[in-house]
Amino acid sequence: MSENKTEKKLKSEDPIKKTKSSSKENAEQKKKIEQELEEESSEDEETVKVSRVGYINCRLKKKDWKAVYCVLIGGSFYYYKSSSDQQPKGSIDLSGHKVVVHPSDAKDKRKFVFSIQKGEEQLFVGSCANEPELNSWTTSITNNLEKEKAEPPTATAQKAKKKKSLMSRAQNKAATTTATSSLGKKVMKAIINDETTTLINALKHIVKAQSHDAKKADELEKNIIKIAVKAFLLIENKTLTADDFLVADKPLRDAFELMVKVFNGRGRVKDDKITAALAKVEELLKKAEEIITNLLAPHLTSKNMLRISSTFSIIANSEFLNTVFRNDGLEGDLDKLIDAMEYYTQFHYH
Repeated sequence: MSENKTEKKLKSEDPIKKTKSSSKENAEQKKKIEQELEEESSEDEETVKVSRVGYINCRLKKKDWKAVYCVLIGGSFYYYKSSSDQQPKGSIDLSGHKVVVHPSDAKDKRKFVFSIQKGEEQLFVGSCANEPELNSWTTSITNNLEKEKAEPPTATAQKAKKKKSLMSRAQNKAATTTATSSLGKKVMKAIINDETTTLINALKHIVKAQSHDAKKADELEKNIIKIAVKAFLLIENKTLTADDFLVADKPLRDAFELMVKVFNGRGRVKDDKITAALAKVEELLKKAEEIITNLLAPHLTSKNMLRISSTFSIIANSEFLNTVFRNDGLEGDLDKLIDAMEYYTQFHYH
Protein backbone atom coordinates (compact mmCIF):
# COMPACT_ATOMS: atom_id res chain seq x y z
CA MET A 1 0.00 0.00 0.00
CA SER A 2 3.04 2.28 -0.32
CA GLU A 3 2.47 3.13 -3.99
CA ASN A 4 0.66 6.32 -4.85
CA LYS A 5 -2.95 5.60 -5.86
CA THR A 6 -2.65 7.43 -9.21
CA GLU A 7 0.60 5.63 -10.07
CA LYS A 8 -1.02 2.25 -9.36
CA LYS A 9 -3.94 3.05 -11.64
CA LEU A 10 -1.64 4.17 -14.48
CA LYS A 11 0.29 0.91 -14.20
CA SER A 12 -2.67 -1.41 -13.94
CA GLU A 13 -5.31 0.06 -16.24
CA ASP A 14 -5.54 -0.97 -19.86
CA PRO A 15 -8.13 1.31 -21.61
CA ILE A 16 -9.17 -1.37 -24.15
CA LYS A 17 -9.44 -4.08 -21.49
CA LYS A 18 -11.33 -1.69 -19.22
CA THR A 19 -13.85 -0.83 -21.98
CA LYS A 20 -14.47 -4.50 -22.77
CA SER A 21 -14.89 -5.30 -19.07
CA SER A 22 -17.28 -2.36 -18.59
CA SER A 23 -19.39 -3.40 -21.59
CA LYS A 24 -19.63 -6.96 -20.31
CA GLU A 25 -20.62 -5.80 -16.83
CA ASN A 26 -23.23 -3.41 -18.26
CA ALA A 27 -24.74 -6.24 -20.32
CA GLU A 28 -24.99 -8.38 -17.19
CA GLN A 29 -26.62 -5.54 -15.26
CA LYS A 30 -29.08 -4.99 -18.13
CA LYS A 31 -30.16 -8.62 -17.99
CA LYS A 32 -30.67 -8.44 -14.24
CA ILE A 33 -32.72 -5.26 -14.50
CA GLU A 34 -34.89 -6.91 -17.15
CA GLN A 35 -35.59 -9.71 -14.68
CA GLU A 36 -36.49 -7.21 -11.95
CA LEU A 37 -38.87 -5.37 -14.29
CA GLU A 38 -40.60 -8.64 -15.09
CA GLU A 39 -41.01 -9.41 -11.39
CA GLU A 40 -42.21 -5.87 -10.71
CA SER A 41 -45.03 -6.09 -13.25
CA SER A 42 -46.33 -9.35 -11.77
CA GLU A 43 -45.97 -8.46 -8.10
CA ASP A 44 -49.08 -8.73 -5.95
CA GLU A 45 -50.16 -5.75 -3.87
CA GLU A 46 -50.44 -6.13 -0.11
CA THR A 47 -53.38 -4.61 1.72
CA VAL A 48 -51.33 -3.76 4.84
CA LYS A 49 -48.24 -1.61 4.41
CA VAL A 50 -45.54 -0.70 6.90
CA SER A 51 -46.23 2.76 8.33
CA ARG A 52 -42.85 3.53 9.86
CA VAL A 53 -39.52 1.94 10.74
CA GLY A 54 -36.37 3.03 12.49
CA TYR A 55 -34.03 2.64 15.45
CA ILE A 56 -35.26 3.81 18.85
CA ASN A 57 -33.37 3.63 22.14
CA CYS A 58 -35.49 1.33 24.29
CA ARG A 59 -35.39 1.14 28.10
CA LEU A 60 -34.85 -2.44 29.21
CA LYS A 61 -35.80 -4.01 32.53
CA LYS A 62 -32.69 -2.93 34.45
CA LYS A 63 -33.05 0.66 33.27
CA ASP A 64 -30.39 0.07 30.62
CA TRP A 65 -31.05 1.64 27.24
CA LYS A 66 -30.37 -0.13 23.97
CA ALA A 67 -31.14 0.72 20.34
CA VAL A 68 -33.77 -1.56 18.79
CA TYR A 69 -35.17 -1.59 15.27
CA CYS A 70 -38.89 -0.80 15.38
CA VAL A 71 -41.54 -1.56 12.77
CA LEU A 72 -45.08 -0.17 12.80
CA ILE A 73 -47.45 -2.12 10.54
CA GLY A 74 -51.23 -1.94 10.78
CA GLY A 75 -52.27 -2.10 14.43
CA SER A 76 -49.06 -3.82 15.49
CA PHE A 77 -45.73 -2.54 16.80
CA TYR A 78 -42.69 -4.85 16.50
CA TYR A 79 -39.14 -4.32 17.66
CA TYR A 80 -36.02 -6.24 16.65
CA LYS A 81 -32.42 -6.42 17.79
CA SER A 82 -31.41 -5.13 14.35
CA SER A 83 -32.96 -4.49 10.94
CA SER A 84 -31.56 -7.79 9.62
CA ASP A 85 -33.26 -10.00 12.24
CA GLN A 86 -36.02 -12.30 11.01
CA GLN A 87 -37.78 -12.71 14.35
CA PRO A 88 -38.97 -9.75 16.47
CA LYS A 89 -37.64 -9.35 20.00
CA GLY A 90 -41.08 -8.20 21.12
CA SER A 91 -44.45 -7.03 19.83
CA ILE A 92 -47.49 -5.04 20.93
CA ASP A 93 -51.01 -5.22 19.51
CA LEU A 94 -51.95 -1.55 19.76
CA SER A 95 -55.72 -1.90 20.21
CA GLY A 96 -56.78 -0.53 23.61
CA HIS A 97 -53.39 1.12 24.21
CA LYS A 98 -52.26 4.74 24.35
CA VAL A 99 -49.13 6.73 23.57
CA VAL A 100 -47.72 8.95 26.32
CA VAL A 101 -44.98 11.56 25.84
CA HIS A 102 -42.78 12.05 28.93
CA PRO A 103 -40.91 15.16 30.06
CA SER A 104 -37.11 15.17 29.88
CA ASP A 105 -35.49 13.25 32.72
CA ALA A 106 -32.46 15.17 33.99
CA LYS A 107 -31.44 12.25 36.23
CA ASP A 108 -31.58 9.71 33.42
CA LYS A 109 -30.25 12.21 30.85
CA ARG A 110 -32.87 11.09 28.35
CA LYS A 111 -34.86 13.43 26.14
CA PHE A 112 -37.72 12.89 23.68
CA VAL A 113 -39.12 9.91 25.59
CA PHE A 114 -42.47 8.24 24.94
CA SER A 115 -44.18 5.05 26.03
CA ILE A 116 -46.82 2.69 24.71
CA GLN A 117 -49.12 1.91 27.60
CA LYS A 118 -52.11 -0.17 28.54
CA GLY A 119 -53.65 1.83 31.35
CA GLU A 120 -50.69 2.80 33.51
CA GLU A 121 -48.56 -0.20 32.51
CA GLN A 122 -45.67 0.79 30.26
CA LEU A 123 -45.12 -1.92 27.65
CA PHE A 124 -42.51 -0.05 25.66
CA VAL A 125 -40.44 3.00 26.63
CA GLY A 126 -38.40 4.63 23.89
CA SER A 127 -36.14 7.64 23.51
CA CYS A 128 -35.89 9.33 20.11
CA ALA A 129 -32.95 11.26 18.68
CA ASN A 130 -34.78 14.57 18.43
CA GLU A 131 -38.20 16.24 18.65
CA PRO A 132 -39.21 15.75 14.97
CA GLU A 133 -38.57 11.99 15.30
CA LEU A 134 -40.52 11.89 18.57
CA ASN A 135 -43.47 13.67 16.92
CA SER A 136 -43.29 11.40 13.88
CA TRP A 137 -43.29 8.17 15.92
CA THR A 138 -45.99 9.22 18.40
CA THR A 139 -48.27 10.53 15.61
CA SER A 140 -47.80 7.40 13.49
CA ILE A 141 -48.49 5.04 16.41
CA THR A 142 -51.51 7.07 17.56
CA ASN A 143 -52.95 6.95 14.02
CA ASN A 144 -52.61 3.15 14.02
CA LEU A 145 -54.14 2.43 17.44
CA GLU A 146 -57.51 1.47 15.97
CA LYS A 147 -56.20 -0.49 13.01
CA GLU A 148 -56.34 -4.28 12.87
CA LYS A 149 -53.25 -6.10 14.05
CA ALA A 150 -50.88 -7.30 11.33
CA GLU A 151 -48.20 -9.94 11.00
CA PRO A 152 -44.55 -8.82 11.00
CA PRO A 153 -43.07 -8.10 7.56
CA THR A 154 -40.97 -11.30 7.71
CA ALA A 155 -44.06 -13.52 7.99
CA THR A 156 -45.90 -11.57 5.28
CA ALA A 157 -42.92 -11.87 2.96
CA GLN A 158 -42.76 -15.65 3.42
CA LYS A 159 -46.44 -15.97 2.48
CA ALA A 160 -45.89 -13.74 -0.56
CA LYS A 161 -43.00 -15.96 -1.64
CA LYS A 162 -45.19 -19.08 -1.51
CA LYS A 163 -47.98 -17.31 -3.36
CA LYS A 164 -45.60 -16.15 -6.05
CA SER A 165 -44.35 -19.69 -6.65
CA LEU A 166 -47.90 -20.61 -7.65
CA MET A 167 -48.18 -17.80 -10.21
CA SER A 168 -49.55 -18.99 -13.53
CA ARG A 169 -47.52 -19.14 -16.75
CA ALA A 170 -49.91 -16.64 -18.29
CA GLN A 171 -48.89 -14.01 -15.72
CA ASN A 172 -45.21 -14.70 -16.33
CA LYS A 173 -45.68 -14.38 -20.07
CA ALA A 174 -47.48 -11.06 -19.68
CA ALA A 175 -44.70 -9.80 -17.44
CA THR A 176 -41.97 -10.37 -20.03
CA THR A 177 -43.28 -7.51 -22.20
CA THR A 178 -42.39 -4.93 -19.54
CA ALA A 179 -38.62 -5.07 -19.93
CA THR A 180 -38.77 -4.36 -23.68
CA SER A 181 -41.30 -1.52 -23.37
CA SER A 182 -40.31 2.15 -23.67
CA LEU A 183 -40.55 2.45 -19.89
CA GLY A 184 -38.31 -0.57 -19.43
CA LYS A 185 -35.69 0.92 -21.74
CA LYS A 186 -35.92 4.20 -19.86
CA VAL A 187 -35.34 2.43 -16.54
CA MET A 188 -32.26 0.64 -17.85
CA LYS A 189 -30.82 3.82 -19.37
CA ALA A 190 -31.19 5.62 -16.02
CA ILE A 191 -29.73 2.85 -13.87
CA ILE A 192 -27.02 1.32 -16.06
CA ASN A 193 -23.88 3.47 -16.19
CA ASP A 194 -20.20 2.78 -15.59
CA GLU A 195 -20.13 4.26 -12.07
CA THR A 196 -23.18 2.34 -10.81
CA THR A 197 -22.00 -0.89 -12.40
CA THR A 198 -18.51 -0.46 -10.93
CA LEU A 199 -19.88 0.26 -7.45
CA ILE A 200 -22.27 -2.71 -7.42
CA ASN A 201 -19.75 -5.18 -8.85
CA ALA A 202 -16.93 -4.05 -6.56
CA LEU A 203 -19.21 -4.33 -3.53
CA LYS A 204 -20.38 -7.75 -4.69
CA HIS A 205 -16.79 -9.02 -5.13
CA ILE A 206 -15.81 -7.69 -1.69
CA VAL A 207 -18.77 -9.37 0.03
CA LYS A 208 -18.09 -12.63 -1.78
CA ALA A 209 -14.39 -12.60 -0.87
CA GLN A 210 -15.01 -11.56 2.72
CA SER A 211 -17.90 -13.91 3.48
CA HIS A 212 -16.88 -16.79 1.17
CA ASP A 213 -20.57 -16.88 0.24
CA ALA A 214 -21.34 -16.34 -3.45
CA LYS A 215 -25.09 -16.62 -2.82
CA LYS A 216 -24.96 -13.79 -0.28
CA ALA A 217 -23.09 -11.58 -2.77
CA ASP A 218 -25.57 -12.38 -5.57
CA GLU A 219 -28.48 -11.61 -3.26
CA LEU A 220 -26.94 -8.25 -2.33
CA GLU A 221 -26.65 -7.31 -6.01
CA LYS A 222 -30.23 -8.41 -6.70
CA ASN A 223 -31.56 -6.42 -3.75
CA ILE A 224 -29.75 -3.21 -4.76
CA ILE A 225 -31.06 -3.47 -8.34
CA LYS A 226 -34.58 -4.23 -7.13
CA ILE A 227 -34.64 -1.17 -4.84
CA ALA A 228 -33.21 1.06 -7.60
CA VAL A 229 -35.83 -0.13 -10.12
CA LYS A 230 -38.65 0.40 -7.63
CA ALA A 231 -37.44 3.90 -6.75
CA PHE A 232 -37.14 4.88 -10.42
CA LEU A 233 -40.64 3.63 -11.22
CA LEU A 234 -42.11 5.57 -8.29
CA ILE A 235 -40.48 8.75 -9.61
CA GLU A 236 -41.52 7.99 -13.19
CA ASN A 237 -45.13 7.47 -12.05
CA LYS A 238 -44.94 10.76 -10.10
CA THR A 239 -45.73 8.94 -6.86
CA LEU A 240 -42.47 10.35 -5.49
CA THR A 241 -40.07 12.99 -6.78
CA ALA A 242 -36.30 12.97 -7.08
CA ASP A 243 -36.24 15.70 -4.43
CA ASP A 244 -37.89 13.31 -1.95
CA PHE A 245 -34.76 11.17 -2.07
CA LEU A 246 -32.42 14.11 -1.37
CA VAL A 247 -33.12 13.73 2.37
CA ALA A 248 -31.36 10.36 2.27
CA ASP A 249 -28.62 11.77 0.05
CA LYS A 250 -27.04 13.79 2.89
CA PRO A 251 -26.10 10.89 5.25
CA LEU A 252 -25.23 8.68 2.26
CA ARG A 253 -22.94 11.33 0.78
CA ASP A 254 -21.34 11.98 4.19
CA ALA A 255 -20.74 8.24 4.66
CA PHE A 256 -19.11 7.94 1.23
CA GLU A 257 -16.93 11.02 1.81
CA LEU A 258 -15.74 9.62 5.12
CA MET A 259 -14.94 6.24 3.54
CA VAL A 260 -12.89 8.00 0.84
CA LYS A 261 -10.94 9.85 3.57
CA VAL A 262 -10.33 6.62 5.49
CA PHE A 263 -9.10 4.89 2.31
CA ASN A 264 -6.73 7.73 1.42
CA GLY A 265 -5.52 8.08 5.00
CA ARG A 266 -4.55 4.47 5.64
CA GLY A 267 -0.93 4.10 6.69
CA ARG A 268 -0.83 7.69 7.94
CA VAL A 269 -3.69 7.71 10.43
CA LYS A 270 -3.75 5.87 13.76
CA ASP A 271 -5.74 2.64 13.88
CA ASP A 272 -8.16 3.87 16.52
CA LYS A 273 -8.99 6.90 14.36
CA ILE A 274 -9.91 4.62 11.45
CA THR A 275 -12.06 2.47 13.73
CA ALA A 276 -13.88 5.55 15.05
CA ALA A 277 -14.40 6.90 11.52
CA LEU A 278 -15.88 3.60 10.29
CA ALA A 279 -18.20 3.51 13.32
CA LYS A 280 -19.43 6.93 12.17
CA VAL A 281 -19.88 5.53 8.63
CA GLU A 282 -22.10 2.78 10.09
CA GLU A 283 -24.18 5.41 11.92
CA LEU A 284 -24.62 7.50 8.74
CA LEU A 285 -25.57 4.48 6.60
CA LYS A 286 -28.15 3.36 9.17
CA LYS A 287 -29.63 6.86 9.06
CA ALA A 288 -29.84 6.65 5.25
CA GLU A 289 -31.48 3.23 5.59
CA GLU A 290 -34.13 4.61 7.94
CA ILE A 291 -34.94 7.53 5.63
CA ILE A 292 -35.11 5.37 2.48
CA THR A 293 -37.23 2.72 4.20
CA ASN A 294 -39.74 5.23 5.55
CA LEU A 295 -39.90 6.96 2.17
CA LEU A 296 -40.57 3.73 0.27
CA ALA A 297 -42.57 1.87 2.96
CA PRO A 298 -46.06 2.94 1.75
CA HIS A 299 -45.22 1.63 -1.73
CA LEU A 300 -43.31 -1.60 -1.00
CA THR A 301 -44.33 -5.16 -0.27
CA SER A 302 -42.94 -6.73 2.89
CA LYS A 303 -40.51 -8.74 0.80
CA ASN A 304 -39.05 -5.60 -0.74
CA MET A 305 -38.87 -3.92 2.68
CA LEU A 306 -36.64 -6.79 3.76
CA ARG A 307 -34.44 -6.23 0.71
CA ILE A 308 -33.54 -2.79 2.08
CA SER A 309 -32.77 -4.06 5.58
CA SER A 310 -30.81 -7.00 4.19
CA THR A 311 -28.66 -4.70 2.03
CA PHE A 312 -27.87 -2.24 4.80
CA SER A 313 -27.23 -5.00 7.36
CA ILE A 314 -24.19 -5.93 5.25
CA ILE A 315 -22.76 -2.52 4.36
CA ALA A 316 -23.81 -0.55 7.49
CA ASN A 317 -21.63 -2.71 9.69
CA SER A 318 -18.44 -1.24 11.17
CA GLU A 319 -17.00 -4.71 11.90
CA PHE A 320 -17.38 -5.65 8.22
CA LEU A 321 -15.93 -2.31 7.09
CA ASN A 322 -12.93 -2.58 9.44
CA THR A 323 -12.11 -6.05 8.13
CA VAL A 324 -12.42 -4.96 4.50
CA PHE A 325 -10.26 -1.85 4.90
CA ARG A 326 -7.50 -3.93 6.49
CA ASN A 327 -7.51 -6.75 3.93
CA ASP A 328 -4.72 -6.26 1.37
CA GLY A 329 -6.24 -8.97 -0.82
CA LEU A 330 -9.27 -6.75 -1.47
CA GLU A 331 -7.20 -3.73 -2.52
CA GLY A 332 -8.27 -3.83 -6.19
CA ASP A 333 -12.01 -4.06 -5.54
CA LEU A 334 -11.80 -1.58 -2.68
CA ASP A 335 -10.01 0.87 -4.97
CA LYS A 336 -12.84 0.57 -7.54
CA LEU A 337 -15.48 0.95 -4.85
CA ILE A 338 -13.85 4.09 -3.46
CA ASP A 339 -13.52 5.57 -6.98
CA ALA A 340 -17.27 5.08 -7.53
CA MET A 341 -18.06 6.60 -4.13
CA GLU A 342 -15.78 9.56 -4.87
CA TYR A 343 -17.59 10.12 -8.16
CA TYR A 344 -20.92 10.11 -6.29
CA THR A 345 -19.75 12.68 -3.74
CA GLN A 346 -18.58 15.02 -6.53
CA PHE A 347 -21.93 14.86 -8.32
CA HIS A 348 -24.42 17.53 -7.29
CA TYR A 349 -28.19 17.54 -7.74
CA HIS A 350 -29.91 20.65 -9.01
